[in-house]
This record gives sequence, structure tokens and C-alpha cells, in this order.
Amino acid sequence: MSTSCLACRKSVVPEIELRTETFPVRGESVEVESQVAFCPDCGEDLSVEKLDQLTLQKAFGEYRLRHGLLSPGEISAVRKKYGLSQRAFSLVLGWGEITVHRYEAGSVQDAAHDAQLRMAADPRNMALLLSANGYRLTRRQRAQLDMSLSGMQGEIAAATDECSWPLMTRRSADEFSGFRVFDIEKFTEMVVYFASAPRMFRTKLNKLLFYSDFLNFKQSAVSMSGAQYLAFARGPVPQHYDWITEALEQQGDIRTMEWTYGDKSGDVFESTRAAETSILSESELRVLAFVRDRFAKATSKHLTDLSHAEAAYSKTQLRQMISYEWAHELSISITD
Repeated sequence: MSTSCLACRKSVVPEIELRTETFPVRGESVEVESQVAFCPDCGEDLSVEKLDQLTLQKAFGEYRLRHGLLSPGEISAVRKKYGLSQRAFSLVLGWGEITVHRYEAGSVQDAAHDAQLRMAADPRNMALLLSANGYRLTRRQRAQLDMSLSGMQGEIAAATDECSWPLMTRRSADEFSGFRVFDIEKFTEMVVYFASAPRMFRTKLNKLLFYSDFLNFKQSAVSMSGAQYLAFARGPVPQHYDWITEALEQQGDIRTMEWTYGDKSGDVFESTRAAETSILSESELRVLAFVRDRFAKATSKHLTDLSHAEAAYSKTQLRQMISYEWAHELSISITD
């Protein structure tokens, strides 16, 4: 293997040494041991595309391990389990057409997409996705997925009974629900209320819902919706969030679009109607308006960083439910 040395102005056979290098991945510094090529004559570092790509993928792999994310091979295995193309798998998940291709090629998925991929690995959940997003597939793609699922009818029937919209969201009134039984109607109107703002990304919406529920608890000793929140890598996320928003899209309350800018992309939610605020109390509406105005110009990253600093998140183990008792230490308050 030879390459050009710009310092020597000639083609050389590089020598390789191991070095510890640091790379930025999604705003974090990731340290990996990399193979670095250098000129045997002058010692100048050389760019060898294959080695550079290997090092970058090692950094991505370390980041995935750090955050418990699926590897490209694991994502590919989930897809191939159903005999789907990358495009068809993306569509049945409700994503943009090339999203799965990017993840299998090495791009790092966010925590929300990772959670949905893990859920899709269960054929019972895939049956629900087919029911929700089957219209996005061609007749041939639907037939392929139907055939893959045909030998699992018992599991699928059980999942349909256990994971339907009302049962999936049934909760008890305790410290993890803010001492309120989950209120589907209120949660729906909270989502519709915030999704009326332009470019409402998935991550930002998660954080606005969290701050609304926890601020309401701080003010009134009860949550607004009764939603339970999990501590995910990018901050608090409502439990069963993907299924709930999928159901809201099916009902026609919101729609989801993929926003792409350069090498960045993400899901954007849009309301299809005005929020029905009559089911919310005056104090609850005040909390929603406060959270909306307070974070109107905040980016998803800013809200992620802010939520990471909250005791509710920092004192809860990853992927565990967050107690509303931490709401008393929330960094924001409504002042008269």
C-alpha cells in the first residue's frame, strides 16, 4: 500500500503506529486507539482513507457502547429478520426513506430512534407498525412483511391485546406518574399545543413535555398528564413515547416529517389542528404557556443539556423511571 507524502513530494509505503486520539461524536469527546500512517522518510502523518474510516468507526462504536445503542450490524439484523429492504424498513418505522441506510452505513442514531429499533425487533411490535404504517409500503413490500410475520400469529395476537393504545398507557397514581392516573386526553392536547410551534423536533418536544409535567407538580403537587418519564441518554422521555405519538398521528392529531440539512436530520412534529385547551385548568394552561415562552428559542441540544443538569435526571439511573419528587429541585419556577 503506497500513498503520497506531500512533504517529500513522492509516493511512499507508509509505516503504521498506534496512537490514542480523541474525536468529537455528537458533541462528546471519544478517545480511541487508532492506527496512524506516517512517512518513513520525513515522519509526516499521512492520510490513508481506509485507516481514517476505521478510526472514525471505532469512535462511533465507542460512543454506541457508552450510550447502549445498537450497532450497524444489529440494526441490519433486525431489518433482515423481516426480509425488508433498507427503504421499506425506514418507511414502516415512519422515518425518511434513507434513514436506515445511513444507520447501517455507520451514522449514529439518536436514543429515540434506537428505542424504536429495539421495539421493532419484537415481531409483535412490528405487527403494530405494519398496521400503523403499512400504507407507506408498496403492495409487494407489505406482502413480504406479512409473510415474515405469518408464522408468529400467536405472539402478534397477544401483543395486540396487551399493547393497544388504552392498555399501553394505563398507569397507577404514584410518585412516578405525579400522583395522577395517566390522562390520554390531556397528554394529547399537550403534544398538539407544543407541536403547533414551527420546527418542533422530537427531542425538544420530549423536554417540553417533561418540564410541563414536572413544573406542574412543583406548583400543584400533581403532574399535568400523569405521564411517566424515563432517563434516556438525551434526557427525560415519556414512557412509550414512540407508540403514543404513532397513535396520535394515526388519529390525525399530528403529522411527522423528516427534516434534513446537510448531514443532519431529525423528526419534526406538526399539529394538524388547534389544541383543545378547554380540558386543561387555568393553572395548567399557565404552566404550558410559561414552558412554551421560556424555551421558545431553545434548541434541542440546549434543552438536552439543561435537562441533564436537573436533579430529576442526574440522580436517576439510565433507562429508569424518574420520580416526580425531584420536581421540587427543578431549575425553573413560575413567579407572579
